[in-house]
Parts: sequence; structure tokens; C-alpha cells
Amino acid sequence: MKIWHQFPSLRLHPFLLDVLTTGLTQVSTLAANFLMVSVISRSMGVVVLGEYLLVKRVSGWLLVGSQLGLGIALPRQIASTAANTQMRALQYFLAAAVILVAFVAITGSVAAWNAERVARWCLGSQNQGLVYGMLLLLFGTAGQAMVYGYFRGLERVQMANLVGLGGAVVVPMLALGATYKAHSAPLLIGVTGVGLTIAFGFWAVPKMLAARWSYQQLCMDARQLLTYGAARVPGDIAFGGLLTLGPMLAAHYVNIAENSYLLLGITSLTMTGVAFAPMGMVLLARISRLLGAGRGRDVNEIVGYLHSAVLQVSLILVVQGLIFARPLMLWWLGPSCLPGIPVIRMVLLAIPAYMYYTALRSVVDAASPQAYNGRNVLITMSVLIALLAAAVAFVSQEHLVMAVAAATTVSVCVLAIATHRTLQTLQLADRSPQFGSIWLAGLLGTTSVTAQLAFHFQITKPAFAMVVLINVGLAFLFLRKSQPKWLGFVLRVAVPRAGA
Repeated sequence: MKIWHQFPSLRLHPFLLDVLTTGLTQVSTLAANFLMVSVISRSMGVVVLGEYLLVKRVSGWLLVGSQLGLGIALPRQIASTAANTQMRALQYFLAAAVILVAFVAITGSVAAWNAERVARWCLGSQNQGLVYGMLLLLFGTAGQAMVYGYFRGLERVQMANLVGLGGAVVVPMLALGATYKAHSAPLLIGVTGVGLTIAFGFWAVPKMLAARWSYQQLCMDARQLLTYGAARVPGDIAFGGLLTLGPMLAAHYVNIAENSYLLLGITSLTMTGVAFAPMGMVLLARISRLLGAGRGRDVNEIVGYLHSAVLQVSLILVVQGLIFARPLMLWWLGPSCLPGIPVIRMVLLAIPAYMYYTALRSVVDAASPQAYNGRNVLITMSVLIALLAAAVAFVSQEHLVMAVAAATTVSVCVLAIATHRTLQTLQLADRSPQFGSIWLAGLLGTTSVTAQLAFHFQITKPAFAMVVLINVGLAFLFLRKSQPKWLGFVLRVAVPRAGA
């Protein structure tokens, strides 16, 4: 029976409703990021944009270390509590908040005392205001992550999404509206951090006051959280560094405008990971349950479908991204960013590898208690460091940004290969993907290139919209004719028939 006619009466499982709302939250975050980058580029200039993106990238990396793994440990400990869940959740939250505030306050004070040195080492700049703004942003973001983890642990997904929207959309947009006339990256970043800190206090203080605690209980909870979370810090730091070390290094050798091109490419790359984030949430629980029941064959089937889906979607994205990078960047950011198109395209070549890791890392986590993902990331970091060292030693300053972009792309590919080999070790990668996806990517790519040629690579917005509609129609017809098994699986998971 054709998969398109298998669902006459549809109902959505509550768990998948949570997944969809989480996906909508992520889409809203992407839209806000697109808008903010566009406004900053057009109204403040490419230098301010470069400073803003670099500080965001570095602070995101530092956030991983400053949380001490609590972003994962807190929801896990809350979720594993069987008795008196609500009070224990408050007590765990109190312990996590105390650890977080103490650690970030101490390290932040040390960094602020040495702001000039931190600015020079991490940002390649003499602007100490960037460091102060980054520390405020770091504190506020870490606090928001704790609140988000608290609601996740209680499986109050809608509240967690509300926190996510506030921290990733509402507060940054308000900060941009309040500071964009100042044309100052430190001010924008600092106001965002202050807003996030105020929001953290609004969420956290009532919960901390409601927690019944003792010194002994606080110490015991803190020890449990740190025992689980700290072990994952090295791998998390390494993954954060994978997309941060390159821009940090380039900041010491090129001007911030050139570095902004690399940062824009990395920002675009990370946005593609959202495509499979909701599916990853579904599969993590599903695969854990199937493996626990000894149904390894079913897991192999699911992973095989996921391989095919990732291949199909990522190939289409990378082909379309490479073809339309110039007009999209022109419409998004203005003509000031056009010189960076080759660098951006170089980073976009990593889309299939990045999406593969993003989609399948949850499978690795579900299949084994060993920190395989952390090991793979550490191996990848070693490769990246070696490539960056070679770039500095042998590449001229004129071509250094392109070399750093290439090194980043190669490293992400290494990570994808290491992830695939891990799946083979776990006997979860023995199903071949459906290579019809290559034909679909080629067909849509041909349509797009033909349109670009017809407009001498100066395609207009209406023509681009028409090409998108044509490609969507072609994809629909292709998928309807080929009936890929992975699509049938996705539909069965997402929208089971009523009464099933």
C-alpha cells in the first residue's frame, strides 16, 4: 500500500506534540538569529557583526565548561527521581544553581580582572568591553540553561520551550531594539546578558526559596550532579571548540571583517542541524527502549532509515546552498558580505557530515553507556589542531581564512566518519542507504543551476521563489514515485493511525 494513503484518520501522540512544539521553538530561534544578524550587518556594519558573532561563538564554547555538565545532569537526576519528585526537583535545582553561580562568579571575576589578556587571547582584540559583555552573556545564558534543564527533567516540555523562547528570542530581540543605534557590540552583548540574568532570577528565585534543604542535603545533591556531569565536560568542550577554534585563531591574524565571513559560514552550518533535532529526540527514547527489550534488529532498521533520510536531506541542502549562497547572503546581509561567499561556501560543504553527526549522535548515546561521542570529538579536535597549525605555518595571511574554513570542514567530516565507525562497532550501521537521494539532489540542483544561468547568476527574488516552488513540486513527485522506506517510517512514527 502506498505510504501516502496509509493515514486516513490521523492523531498526534502527546509526546510527539512536545517534539513538534520544540521544533517550532527551534525554528523561532533560527528566525530570530537570521533577523538579528541581518539587522546588525545592515545597520551596524560588518565589523560589529564580526565582533558579535565571535563573542557569541566563544561564549557558547565557554558555556559548556562553566556548566560543569549540569545542563545534562540536572534533568537526568530529576527525571530519575521516583518519590517526592517535585520537592526533589527543587532541591536538585537549588544545588545546581548554587554550583553554577559560585563557579561562574569566581571564574568571571578572574577573567574580568584580566580582561585585557582575555580579550587578546580569546578574541584577538584590545577591546576589553567585549570581555565584560561576554561574561554577562555567559552568566545569563548559563542560568537560563539551568531553568531549561529543570523543566526538562520534570517533562514539562511546554514550560521548557517557553524558557527557551524567552532566552533565545525575546531577550536578544529586546536588547537589539534598545542598543542598535549605539553601533556597539559590547553594549548589545552586555544588555543581552543582563536581560538573561534578570529572567533567570525571575524563574529561579521562587524555586530556590521553595526548596526545603539542609547543608548535608545540598552537599549530597551537588556531589551527585557533579559526579554525572563532570565526566562529560571534556567531550562537550571539545565539540564546542570544533567550531570555535578556527575563528579564534583567525582573529589573531586577520581583521574582524574577514573573520566575520568564517563566522557566518559556521553560523549557517549549525542552523542546518535543526532539521533532525526533533527526530533525534524521538529516536533517543525509542532506541533505548528497543535495545532494552533485545530488539536489535528493529534498531538496525531504524538507523538504516535514518541514514537514508540524512543523506537525502543533507545532499539537497548542500547543493542548493552552494548554488544560491550569493543571492541569499546578498538579500540577508547586504553587499558588504559578498567578498566572503567563497569562505561561506567552503564551510557549507560540511553540511552532510554535520547533519549526520547531529542526527546520529543520539543513537550512539542510546546504544552504549560508554562516551563514544566524547572520544570521537576529542579525536576530531586533534585533527583540527593539526590542520590549523599547518595553516598558520604554510598558508599566507591573504588565504588564511579560507584555509581555516577548509580545516573546519575537514574536521567535521572526520567527526562524521568516526561516528559512522562507532555505529559499525555497535553493529548499527550495516544497512545501506537509499542512493535514489543522489538522483533527487542532482535533479533539483540542475533546476537551480539552469535558473541561475538564465539570470546570469543575478537571480531575482520572484524567480528564486518560483524555483523553490518548482523544486518542492519535483521533490514531491519523486518521493511519491520512489516511495522511500525512510519516509514511511517517519510517517508511522509521527502520525500513527487512530486506534493503533
